[in-house]
Amino acid sequence: MGHWIIVPIVLPALVAPLIIMFTRNDLLLARTLSFVSSAIVLVVAIALGIATASGAPEVYELGNWPAPFGIVLVLDRLSALMVILTAALALIVLLYATSGWDGRGRHFHALFQFELMGLNGAFLTGDVFNLFVFFEVLLIASYGLMLHGGGAERLKAGFQYVAVNLLGSTLFLFAVGLIYAVTGTLNMADLAVKVPQVEPGDSALLHAGAALLLLVFAIKAALVPVHFWLTGTYAAAMAPVAALFAIMTKVGAYSIIRIYTLVFGGDAGEAAWFAEPWLMPAAIVTLAVGMVGVISARTLGRMVSYSVVGSMGTLLIAVSLFTSEAMSAALYYLLH
Repeated sequence: MGHWIIVPIVLPALVAPLIIMFTRNDLLLARTLSFVSSAIVLVVAIALGIATASGAPEVYELGNWPAPFGIVLVLDRLSALMVILTAALALIVLLYATSGWDGRGRHFHALFQFELMGLNGAFLTGDVFNLFVFFEVLLIASYGLMLHGGGAERLKAGFQYVAVNLLGSTLFLFAVGLIYAVTGTLNMADLAVKVPQVEPGDSALLHAGAALLLLVFAIKAALVPVHFWLTGTYAAAMAPVAALFAIMTKVGAYSIIRIYTLVFGGDAGEAAWFAEPWLMPAAIVTLAVGMVGVISARTLGRMVSYSVVGSMGTLLIAVSLFTSEAMSAALYYLLH
């Protein structure tokens, strides 16, 4: 597919500042630019998905810097599936937002495009550091979207959301530092080779880095006991923003699948299947908490929020089995 792989990241990144600079007082133009960008991203995403039908992954080296030293994007069936899902949901959300939600505050469409850039980048990146970078892009954009429209309840929920995710970002950096210290690389494919070769004396640092990464992804996936940020945030956010946020929990699930099957999978030596003993109990409790929350919720917003928590528990129960059959079931469920 050549340079098309980078379009789902670059196009929203270019359109967002154009919206800020040229559509300050023209909501119709902002809507048009945002819609055209999102529609093109969806078309390209579908084309990328078709290109992965053969099963062979495609690697895009930015600036022709070879891996593991350069920045790489990796397109395979999993990343293509997630980009298509993101683009389709984004276009639907955008159409709904134009019914009047987007006019309740400034810069909705610019933030929306930055959010789209961060989500697509997180799904396509081939190294852990740039996964962190795209996490930050989508989180910063989501902060603005969360507060769009104002209101005391939204501000309170937004403060909690920012605080929890800033903690997650800090832990992510610590995890990246620990893993790089013992392996000398952050490229995911290279990590899959280097992790089994880690000296026994460094295994404690490697395990600490893997544990911190799992905690960060658990926060993003709203696993118990770090799920509390989601219920208030989703209930307080505007309807189209909450709908877009639904894909953000999938970033956490995707990251768990990607890192803990590729890097810390069966061939990772002492760190093999690192997430397995922790993920299953947490996912079961998450499912239970989500369902109890749905039953006890007094408002529709709270009910939907807890249903998202429960669905993430269901999804990650399947993921935690780390078998091809269970993973197929998890991906099928993820689409729904």
